[in-house]
Amino acid sequence: MEWPDYETLIVTTAESGVTVVTLNRPAVLNAADPPMHRELIDAFGRADQDQATRVVVLHGAGERAFCAGSDVKVTRGLTGAAARDYIALDMAAKNAVAGARKPSIAALHGYVLGGGLELALACDLRIAAEGTVFALPEVGLGTLPGAGGLQRLPELVGLGRAKEWALTGRRWDAAEAARTGLVNRVVAVERLLDEAKSWAATMAGHNPLAVELIKAGLNGARPSVNLAGQTLAFHQLASAACHDENFQARAGAVGGRSH
Repeated sequence: MEWPDYETLIVTTAESGVTVVTLNRPAVLNAADPPMHRELIDAFGRADQDQATRVVVLHGAGERAFCAGSDVKVTRGLTGAAARDYIALDMAAKNAVAGARKPSIAALHGYVLGGGLELALACDLRIAAEGTVFALPEVGLGTLPGAGGLQRLPELVGLGRAKEWALTGRRWDAAEAARTGLVNRVVAVERLLDEAKSWAATMAGHNPLAVELIKAGLNGARPSVNLAGQTLAFHQLASAACHDENFQARAGAVGGRSH
C-alpha cells in the first residue's frame, strides 16, 4: 500500500507483516491534536485494508514520550460545540484503534499521560520501557478522562485500581503497570521497539484470519471496544459541565482578589 504523507504520523511496513505507526510530534511530547486524531482514524482504517499489514505497532517519536495527552494549546480555549466536536473526534480516534480488525501493540516509553494512556488502552497489547511514567491527571485539572479511560482501564486493572488512579491523578511506573495488568511486558528502553516488532512478527506469522477472529471473539464480550452513543454524550456533557465550573471558580477567585 502507498501510505499518505501524514502531517503527524510516520508509517512503515516491514516484510514480516508488521506496520509501525509512529506519533510524530516529539516537540510537544507527541500530544494529540485534531490532525493526529483524523490521521489515526485513516491509518488504522488503511491498515485493516492493507494485505501487507497483519499487526500494527503504535509508537511515539523522540525520547521523552509516547504521548502526553491532548495538546493543551488546542483544547484550552474550546467551549460549546467546538469542545463537543473535539471530544467526538478524540473518541472516534480511540474507537478506530480499538475496533480495528487487525491487532495492535502499543510500545510505550517516557510519558504516557491522559489521552496518551487512553490511546494505549485502545490497543490490544502494551509493552513498556523501564522508566515509563503513567497517569490520568485530568482530575487535577478539574475535568475527567474523556476518551475511554474510564471504560477501558477497569477491564485491565480492576475497578478499585482504576478508581484509585483516576480519582487521585497520581503517577505510577512501569513496574506497577505490569503488576496490575496494564502492560504485558516491561523491557529496557533501548530494546522497546525491537521487542514490540518481534512480538508483532510472531503474531503476524500465524494464520491472519485466525488472528482476526480470535481478536473479534475476545472483543465480543467487551462493550468498551466501540464507545459511542450514551458514552460519548456523557463525556461531552460532563466535560462541558467541568469547564463551566472551572470558569466560574476562576472568575470567583479573580473577583475575590479584587476586593
